[in-house]
Amino acid sequence: MPERLKQLIYVSTPTDDHPETLSAILASAQKHNAANGITGMLLYAEGSFLQVLEGPPEAVDATYARIQQDPRHKRTLVMSEHAVPQREFGDWRMGFHALSAADAERFPDHARWFRYGFQPEAIQAQPGLALELLRLFASGVR
Repeated sequence: MPERLKQLIYVSTPTDDHPETLSAILASAQKHNAANGITGMLLYAEGSFLQVLEGPPEAVDATYARIQQDPRHKRTLVMSEHAVPQREFGDWRMGFHALSAADAERFPDHARWFRYGFQPEAIQAQPGLALELLRLFASGVR
């Protein structure tokens, strides 16, 4: 019987976006995810996060609940949440990419979605866009 999996994509705002804080958030995510069978990708752009979590539904729900209570995150908002037949980010306990001006130049068609941070309303208005952005930067096509 195949493993039941859930994929959850959300945006949030870090309360502190100094490089040391971002590194601490990433290290914490990698540690917790490894222990709980979670994989995913975290993108950072101009003061906001776009993240995908995937794994057993109970573990994904518990991880997201922990993130909502984490004082390093504020304004968390789920963009999509659904069952998936397999992991799309299975190689990443938590991949990370801080989007830059160079990324905007390389991907001008996508730059409007991250150049000034992730705008939940704009991303939600484009079904599948959040996952497309996460896939783009997880694929190593930088």
